[in-house]
Amino acid sequence: MWSRTQDKRATVTPVSSTDVRDDRILPFTRMVAAAVIVVLVFAFIVLFLLPAQTDRRFAWTIHPSMTAMLMGAGYGSAIYFFVRVITERHWHRVGLGFLPITVFTWMMLGATFLHWDRFRHGSVPFALWFWIYLITPVLVPAVWLINRPHDPRTLEARDARFEGWVRSALVATGVGLLAIAAWMYIDPEGAVAVWPWGLTTLTARTIAAFVALPGVGWLAIAADGRWSASRVMIGTIAIGLVLLLIAVARSWHDFHHANVLTYVYFLGLVGTLAGIAMLRVWMLRRIEHGEAVRSDPGTTA
Repeated sequence: MWSRTQDKRATVTPVSSTDVRDDRILPFTRMVAAAVIVVLVFAFIVLFLLPAQTDRRFAWTIHPSMTAMLMGAGYGSAIYFFVRVITERHWHRVGLGFLPITVFTWMMLGATFLHWDRFRHGSVPFALWFWIYLITPVLVPAVWLINRPHDPRTLEARDARFEGWVRSALVATGVGLLAIAAWMYIDPEGAVAVWPWGLTTLTARTIAAFVALPGVGWLAIAADGRWSASRVMIGTIAIGLVLLLIAVARSWHDFHHANVLTYVYFLGLVGTLAGIAMLRVWMLRRIEHGEAVRSDPGTTA
């Protein structure tokens, strides 16, 4: 005979891990995004709009202007990403972006300690820089870990998975960018010797962090495979490329025009932007024409 306690246990419904996969963005995540946006706006203004004033307005003096504007372009595109974190309703549409940002913050913190003597110690910009890159290497992955269980890991109603050859191409691109980033970070002197514009060992390692950002991003997109999960990150990369092309136009005098890498760099920016545009058009047409895979039992609206 069943006891009363056994009866109660028999009627308890087990809590499935899918019950928390409501795809929502937690308030904590939105608060962190809002705070980050404030910092990014100031960094974008100083580095992209006022690149010649880093000796007074930034954590260290940056020459030439192209390096400052490259950094500003990265921070400017990140503004778009974190605005989407605040305004989106679905976590899976922005979740992948926290992975490359985590790697970026780790690399920037490392560069700070490796080149400690190059910074303007005692200045407000350096204090902000130091505390930001002391906190974010822990805070950003923490946000991802806390919010990640809410990802349903399914397709949306109008969605698609990347085909195998596309994912292979994304992996190849990501690995290539990470190889460049690792080389610049481990051997900054070698990067200084061949880079299309003037660098120091500090700026070489800083640029390495910005190169790693899209590198990890492409790998994360390929691993996930959902178009809906990649759109915000791809849009962020595209905005960064547009800002970089503006920076190239404004700082063309900073480039070594006899260096073939000058033109490789420029064509790489244009080619990647064109590739993103073609990928977007192709994926949207697949979805519109019903070629997308929509058979996931957990598909959400």
